[in-house]
Amino acid sequence: MKRLKFKSGYQRMYLDKIKHQSGLSIDQLAKLCGVVGRSYRDWRREKLNMTVKAARLFKKKFGVELPEQEEVLINRSDRYKSKMSKRGGVACYKKYGVFATCEGRKKGGTNALRIMREKGAIPWPNEFSFPITYSADLAELVGILLGDGGITNSQVCITLNSEADKAYLVFVVDLIRKLFDFNAPWAKRKNCKANVIYCSGVKLVEYFISLGLRVGNKVKMQVDVPEWIKTNEKFSIACVRGLMDTDGGVFEHRYRSNGKKYHYLKICFTNKSIPLLRFMYRVLQDLSFNPKLVPNEESNKLWLYNQNEVFRYLREVETHNPRLLRKVVN
Repeated sequence: MKRLKFKSGYQRMYLDKIKHQSGLSIDQLAKLCGVVGRSYRDWRREKLNMTVKAARLFKKKFGVELPEQEEVLINRSDRYKSKMSKRGGVACYKKYGVFATCEGRKKGGTNALRIMREKGAIPWPNEFSFPITYSADLAELVGILLGDGGITNSQVCITLNSEADKAYLVFVVDLIRKLFDFNAPWAKRKNCKANVIYCSGVKLVEYFISLGLRVGNKVKMQVDVPEWIKTNEKFSIACVRGLMDTDGGVFEHRYRSNGKKYHYLKICFTNKSIPLLRFMYRVLQDLSFNPKLVPNEESNKLWLYNQNEVFRYLREVETHNPRLLRKVVN
């Protein structure tokens, strides 16, 4: 709102002339200008500069001219405002020092977020209870994340098939609740058969990074299993279970020979990260399985062809995804 800056004493004389010419009280003139009586009295005392809008209204209604040209009064007001702003900035600097620092901006941003959360404009951050030690459950969740998970700078997501992995989603949500004391929300994606479990929070992302996971595209980075899992057999088996339950499956192979039909079960793990395939291969070999790696241009697969090994895997390594058991039950 533009204002006018009169020479000392002239604003009071101008407003007294308006009062005399109009025959109105100060409160009536204030209401006419759209301000409260106190503000109008501060104009008359020259404590505040009056607005251009009020002066134009007075001229139109009462025919009272300004003591100087309007443009002169506006320019003087702008110069005065600039001068006072600089003076205030210098005084603030002398009292508080440099305030446009990274620390100052961070503090201001933190306060702004707190105020907005208190007003309900944005939600409060999620609270997590982080595990203090490594465990098989944590290793299995790492395997799940390396399989069907994704990590951004502020969020951890796990994407599962909304039909085939419907029961498995319940297990994953319960596992997150068990580890972090947090009820992870999930939602179905539109136009595709996918359910996504969302865990938002910078602190949670930082925690998973501390475990050895990475933010970004897993295939481009060729992600690997953290060392604390590789060096512990129990954790390695749990991680293999998480990887197989997300990126693996039990398949039925059918064929005909000499007029007879044959079929047997086999397990396949598919992933485009070579370090993950090598990890799966090594762990299964250490458990006396005979895995086979079949790399090709489009994908990389690891197989357990022997049906007896399929049953032994499901018995010893186990699975928490009912999808892997459907072929066995049928």
